[in-house]
This record gives sequence, structure tokens and C-alpha cells, in this order.
Amino acid sequence: MGGVPVGDGCDERRPRHPSRGGRSPIGARAEAAAEANRPELSHVFLPRAQRLRKLPLLIGRAYKLVWSAARREFIVTTSLQAVQGVGVAVQLLLGKRVLEGVLASGGSADGFAPVLPQLGVLVAVTVLLSFAGAVQVEQSRVLAELVGRVSYDRVLDVAESVDLESFESPEFFDRLQRAQMGALTRPLQMVTGLGTLMTSLVTILGISVALVALEPTLVPFLMLGYAPLWFVSTRNSKALFNFVLAMTEEDRQRGYLQRVLVGRHEAKEVRAFGLGPLLRGRYDRLYDERIAKLRRLARKRMILSLSAAAGTSGLTVASLGALGFLYVQDRMSLSALGAAVAGLLQLSGRLAGLSAGAGALYESALFVDDYETFLERAPGRRAEAPVEAMPPFGRLVADAVTYTYPGSVEPAVASVSIEVRAGEVVALVGENGSGKTTLAKLLANLYTPNQGQILWDGVDIATEEPARVRASISVIFQDFVRYLLSARENIAAGRDGRFDDLEAVVDASRHAGADSFISRLPQGYESVLGKEFTGGVDLSVGQWQRVALARAFFRDAPFVILDEPTSALDPRAEHELFNSIRSLFSERSVLLISHRFSSVRSADRIYVMKRGRVVEQGDHDELMRHQGLYAELFTLQASAYLPPEGLQEGTVR
Repeated sequence: MGGVPVGDGCDERRPRHPSRGGRSPIGARAEAAAEANRPELSHVFLPRAQRLRKLPLLIGRAYKLVWSAARREFIVTTSLQAVQGVGVAVQLLLGKRVLEGVLASGGSADGFAPVLPQLGVLVAVTVLLSFAGAVQVEQSRVLAELVGRVSYDRVLDVAESVDLESFESPEFFDRLQRAQMGALTRPLQMVTGLGTLMTSLVTILGISVALVALEPTLVPFLMLGYAPLWFVSTRNSKALFNFVLAMTEEDRQRGYLQRVLVGRHEAKEVRAFGLGPLLRGRYDRLYDERIAKLRRLARKRMILSLSAAAGTSGLTVASLGALGFLYVQDRMSLSALGAAVAGLLQLSGRLAGLSAGAGALYESALFVDDYETFLERAPGRRAEAPVEAMPPFGRLVADAVTYTYPGSVEPAVASVSIEVRAGEVVALVGENGSGKTTLAKLLANLYTPNQGQILWDGVDIATEEPARVRASISVIFQDFVRYLLSARENIAAGRDGRFDDLEAVVDASRHAGADSFISRLPQGYESVLGKEFTGGVDLSVGQWQRVALARAFFRDAPFVILDEPTSALDPRAEHELFNSIRSLFSERSVLLISHRFSSVRSADRIYVMKRGRVVEQGDHDELMRHQGLYAELFTLQASAYLPPEGLQEGTVR
């Protein structure tokens, strides 16, 4: 059931507001989501009556999910639950008859003979119930796995399809973590909990019918005493849910520290700087705080539970005393007394289970509601097949583009206008934090501008399906991903649907200068990269960067964005790559981001950014003559390599 639409439909098109300076739909959605997040999950803190009214809807959704994920296992499990519920009542009635027969036999073998058939049926029913219980346990295990998979598929659908700016929000990560935890257990808990309730109700009904025949006044008296248990269990469920909400961010911090402490790539720095005690101390403090808060919660829940249990236990003891009094007064036979005591104890246990089950159902409903709210963030169905790419552009224009990250006040990019023509190599330079990478993400359609437009041959890309635009762009960021897959898959990840095109993979690898070392790996292009899995081999940072470059070549897109593509390459390799960019990416448009000014000298046009704005533009010679920020930074870098006399005018161009 992966890819089930949980948003407004399957179309991801994003029509812009008619006002050019207005906020984009995605930006507006992000603001709305942030507002909804600020009061921690405001939808949860609804009046109890309103939450209970929503319970049938949540149960219906949970049933629909379970039915679609594991129909056969669900039918088997619920049928076995029903069999067990009816079987307990049958056991009680048969037990009464057997006891009556035993007492009537007077201890003689002949008198006991008529009881044997009934005893045989009782044994058969008991064996059948044991068999049903064993089968139900195994079927429930399979059912849980299937439902957990489908539930988690929905979380992955949201994570894949939400706007990239969602990953800039701590609130999104809080919701994501709770959804991940809830997806694996809560929907099934709700359904099985309701099934358990139904089983308990069937059993209680059967036992009640038997007890009413023996002593009708006891049943309503006992049932009334278990009402407080239900109230306490729902209150405790709400307290636990609120605890989970309050602890989400601290739990994420603890999880992060845990990953750092056990991570392979972090291990060298943790040891080199002796960070183990510091990080472990912070991890321990967070865990200690969680346990202390959990203890306080457990104490409060325990006091409430014990208070309710004391009252209901008193009623059970009183009922047993009443039965003893009736027997002493000869108003009840010994067989009836035995059956009534057994039935009363069974009923007490089932009523306690019913109250606990109702509380667990309510608790699961709170988590499922939180889970469903997270799913509503998905804009639509995942694409089932690769979409048709945009045609190559003749002119790509960013027109007065502004973008501010969620939660920030100052824009990362402010009123920026740049142009890239077909076949050009255009460079973005500037100091760290000047907005270069953010602008690249806007041009790659990973973010949508808050103001302004990005025009692909005059067409605003915000009005196109995002996947269609992105299919025409190849992006390699400075913090590229190192996939723990085979070398072939690492490169073929550049274009979905071409994983088996080994010839194209090798060709891209040669362009990026990666074939020389990949072909020497133990299994060549089928070698798994990274040491985390058995048989994996590791690469140097520079080799990993060449693999990432090969991924960009393999994508074969008309627009290529290279964000610091040579940061891990040695000087010779960097020089060779920059000198050959125009030929390597022939007939493509290239946006090159680099902090090494000598690397962008041959670009057709250079845009210089500072504090989110373009402050200079032109080719290298024009910018050097202008003697502005570009010339200053270029000269500063050159001074590290040339003697002072080499920095005279005209010698570094």
C-alpha cells in the first residue's frame, strides 16, 4: 500500500499567486505548517469529548490500513479471537455440568460414566482453545510485520515528497520521529486492541448469561465497580502521550549523540579530540533526565491505578462473600457455587482486561491521530515511473529571487537576478555564507522562491511538476552522499531506471576520472563501497568525489550544477577538471560554484555574491579591472602562491 495518497491528490503542480512579489504556495504552506507546529501539536489538546468523537474515524482508518496490508492474517487472527471468547463461556457452562455430574455420582464409577462425554467435550474445547491461542500468536507476529511495513511506507512517502525546506524545521523532525515510532506499532495496536475488546465483550456476555442464571444481582453490581478503571486508564493514556510529546526533541538529541558515539566516520574525530567522555556525559544526562521524568509519571499513573484497583477488588471480594453467604443459607448448591465463583473470577479478569483494553485503545488513538496528522503533510502520490524531462533551455533566468529559510529573519538570498544561457559555463563565487548554495538549490527547484521567479525559457518553473524540472537538472553538492551500495549503483543513481546500463556507467566514470581506481576494486563496479557491510571497500575523500562527479555525468541532463566539485581533489586533478569542464559538459549549461577563484577564470560570466545579494558580475578580466570584491578576493588567494612582485597589475590574470 506504499504510495497511498494522503494529501490533496496526486498532482504536485504548484500554481503561483498572480502577484509576482507574493509568497509562493510552498512558502505559504511552510509558514502555515510552522504556525500549526508552534503550540506543540495543537490538534492533540482537544477536549476529551471531541477526541472521543474522533475515535471511530481513527479506528476506521486503522482497520482500512490493516485490511489492505494483511487481509488473510487479519481474518485468521480476529476469527481465532472470537473462537477464544466464545470458548471461555462454553468452558464455564460445561464445567458446571461436569461438576454437577461428579457431585451426583456419589463417587461411584457407574455414576461417573454419564459425565464422561461432557468431560471429553470440555477437554476438547480446552485443547482447541490452546491450539487457537498458539496459532493466533504466530499469525499476530506476521500481521504486525506486514502492517508495520505498510505504515512505515506512508512515512517514507511523506519524507520523499515534502518540500526540502521541511528539513530545515526542528518541528518537522519531531513529527517525523513520532511518526516513525508510531507507524511500526500503533495502527495495529488499535485494531488488535479493538479486537481484544470485542473478544472480551463476547466473553463477558457469555459469562454474564451463565451468572445471571445462577445469581442475577451480582453481574450489574460487579460491572459498575469497573467503571473507575476505564476512567483511570484513559487518563493514564493521555498522560503517557503528553510525556512522549514533551520528550520528543530531547529523545532526538539523545539519538543523535548515540549515532555520533557509535558512528564509523565520527569515530576518528571522537578519539582524536578525546570527545568520548564529553559526548557520553551529555548522553547520560539526557537519559537520566528522561528516566527521572518517567519515574514521576509512573508514580502518578500507579497511584491512580492502585486507587481504582482497590475499589474494584473490594467489590469482587464482596461478591465472593455474597456467594458464600448464599451457600451457607442453602440458597445455592455446591455445584452452582463452584461455577459461580469460577465465573465471577473470570468475569472480574475480563472486566479488568476490558478497562485496560479501552485505555490502550484510547492511547493508540492519540498516537494514530498524531501519525495521521503527519501523513497529511504529503503533497501527493509518489511518481510511479520516471517523468518526461523539460526540454533544454535557451535561457534560464532568476528574476529578483528572494528566499528566507523557515524560522529565519534575514533572507539567505535577496532580490538576486542572474542568467544562464545554453552552452554557457556560469560561475558563482563569494565568501562563505554569501548564499551561493541556497541560490543553487533554488535554480535546481529544490526550494521555491518566496518572491521573484525562475524562468525556463520564459516559463516559471514553479508552475511545472517539480519532478519534471528536476529530471532536466544534474546537481552535485559539496556535501554529496556516499551511498553504501556498489560502485555501479553509486554512479547509476544519477538517473533512475538505468541501473543496469553498465556501459554508460563506465563511460561516466571515465569522464570523471574514476574508472582507474574502480576497475581495480576486488569486484570492479560491483564492489560495495564503504566498510559498514561485509565485503565493502572504502575510498579516499577525493575518490568519493570523483564517484559523485561520475553520477553527475551519468544523469546526462542539459543543466549541470556543480557545488565545489573539486574540494577534495588534489591540485593537479582540480586543474585538469576545470580546464576540461567545457569539453566534458559540451552542449550543456553549467553553473559552477567555487571558492577557488583561479578555477572560474574561464567562465563565460561570473556572479559575485555577498550577504545574499549579487554585488558584481562579468567575466574575469572585467571584474579584475573593476577592482571590487572579486579582485580583492582573487588577489588574496593569489598572494598565498605568488611572491609580492608577481602580484603587480596584469601578472595574475
